[in-house]
Amino acid sequence: MLKVQGCVGLAVAMLGLLGAAMGCGGGEDPPSFGSIAKGLESPTGTVDEGSASEIGKKYEAANKNNLGFGVRGDDQVGQSGSLSQSCPAGGNYEASGSGNQSSGSVTIDYNDCCFAAGCCASGDGTIHYNSEGASGGAESYAFCAQFDMSYSCDGSSASLDYSMCYGIGGEAVLLIEVNGKSFAVSASRTGGSGSLEIRGANGSWTCTYNDAGGSCTSSSGGSFTFTSSD
Repeated sequence: MLKVQGCVGLAVAMLGLLGAAMGCGGGEDPPSFGSIAKGLESPTGTVDEGSASEIGKKYEAANKNNLGFGVRGDDQVGQSGSLSQSCPAGGNYEASGSGNQSSGSVTIDYNDCCFAAGCCASGDGTIHYNSEGASGGAESYAFCAQFDMSYSCDGSSASLDYSMCYGIGGEAVLLIEVNGKSFAVSASRTGGSGSLEIRGANGSWTCTYNDAGGSCTSSSGGSFTFTSSD
């Protein structure tokens, strides 16, 4: 389960996360629940020696950022319309939404929002939730979100642009982009090690990571090794 989910209870204690994940800026319309879920069902990237390391790095960065804090209450936002709240270690976020305790949507602006000392994020996101689940191809999701963020933590910084959904049973899946191609990613990777379940246009793969790189095996029996891109 994503580390994000634990720290993120703020937004979706809300539903288990409101942990990671946002209406894009630039004046564009925010993504719909269905469009986010559909993206997870149709990844476009090829899982191979060239993409595996970058997928792992971006997944870990998304986890570390612990976005999604926010709103304990999609219900509160849905009923009141908007709120502004301080973040745990400085900065704040502003949220507005519509809906009720069963379903609705929330948009959040993070303003140098720090979830721990020295770990801060700025940007925006859109969160959709539905306690009954929303169909997304073969999956049913209780919560979907999209983020467009920048963050810094422990001396490193990065831009985070990704989507994610939580299933009815609590499982989390992130849609991560590498070189313009998307990958649906789940499981656990922290501190440069661990394993990920990755779905791409070339099927489902289990990739195991260590400091030097790692290896991947597909559900159809293929395999390869890769080196770290750090």
